[in-house]
Amino acid sequence: MARHAPIRLAGMMAATATFAALATEASAQATPVCDPQAGDACSSTQTQSGDVTGLVDIDLSVDQVTVSTSAQGNALAGGVTAASAGLVSRQTMTGATVARSNVVVNGEADGQLSVQTTARGNYLAVTTNGATFAVDATQSTTGDQVRAGTYVQAPGGRVLQGGFATSAAVANTVAMGGPSSSLTGVIDQTAQTTVFAETVADVQYIPAPATFSSQAVANAVQTNTTGASNQDLAIRQSNGASTTEARTDVYVDNAWDLTVGANAGANQAITANAGGSMLIATDQANAGRVRVDARVQTNLQGQTVLAARSVANETVAGNNDIYLKLDNTQLNSGGVEANATYVGVNGYDAYVGADAVGNAVTGYACSQCGGDVNITNSQTNSGNVTATTSATVASGRTAVVGANAVGNTATFYVSRPGG
Repeated sequence: MARHAPIRLAGMMAATATFAALATEASAQATPVCDPQAGDACSSTQTQSGDVTGLVDIDLSVDQVTVSTSAQGNALAGGVTAASAGLVSRQTMTGATVARSNVVVNGEADGQLSVQTTARGNYLAVTTNGATFAVDATQSTTGDQVRAGTYVQAPGGRVLQGGFATSAAVANTVAMGGPSSSLTGVIDQTAQTTVFAETVADVQYIPAPATFSSQAVANAVQTNTTGASNQDLAIRQSNGASTTEARTDVYVDNAWDLTVGANAGANQAITANAGGSMLIATDQANAGRVRVDARVQTNLQGQTVLAARSVANETVAGNNDIYLKLDNTQLNSGGVEANATYVGVNGYDAYVGADAVGNAVTGYACSQCGGDVNITNSQTNSGNVTATTSATVASGRTAVVGANAVGNTATFYVSRPGG
């Protein structure tokens, strides 16, 4: 069979913008643009009211399949290198965002299967390097839906090198960080929309590692600074009465090494730092339903790992240096559900787990640095939290099955760097 080039498609982005702040050696004495110390800041306002759709629909017989489908309402990306910069960003999405990949694979594929589908309402990304960056960002997504779907049909297909198929739907996203950087400021995210991610696959034979997953999040913030860095951030996230759901449904007749997952969250704030102090204040509120449903069925299998995880509010603040101050407030009144179902006929090992959490917070600092963790934590959960697993194995060697449901969980500790 002749080798074909990978198939790629990048979906539509309704409104995109970029910014940059640089200070080279030749101009290091000059005042950089957007310098907050000089009372200046870059400003961006993006408003999208129409629907944004990205779609791939293919039926083929090739050695290797690579599909990437993306739809974004508002997107702002930029970087700051060896400079001081400030950014005021306002992003509003009132339309629907939909991305969908329909892939039919016929015959035998000698290469990997790679299908990735992403839908975002608002997206802000900032890379920093030797920089001081101050952010004032507001994101609001209130359209009908943010939906991502990946559908792989190969009931008679043989995917010999394995691969992956994923879907991700996120209403609001902020991602910042880099080496030797200082991050300060405020991030405010609000969502009230249906956020849905679905991955469905039907494949005959996969004699190699293969992963199928889906992720749905209403509000997501992720920061990561390394080297001589520090963070001082206030993060506010609110998800209204709505549904955030991730669903993964996979059937493989003969699977040698299969991993299937579904992950959903209303509010996520994941922050990490090294080389300096870290001051994080988080305020998360969820009134919506958060649900995951992960299902797998095999006829013959070597190892199958199935995980379903649903968390309404989640904060992680980790500093691989001396000082962490975390002020965390979480309020959840919505229902949280995690369901994992596995049906196997013949095979070896099956691991099935479901985790559902109302509010979760983790904070840590470096013990070998003389870590100092200062925490103020308030968690209130009034929503129902349910985790359910079901496993049916006609003939096998190992079956490990677990379900965990927790209203509020808090973990604070010091550890060695990287631990």
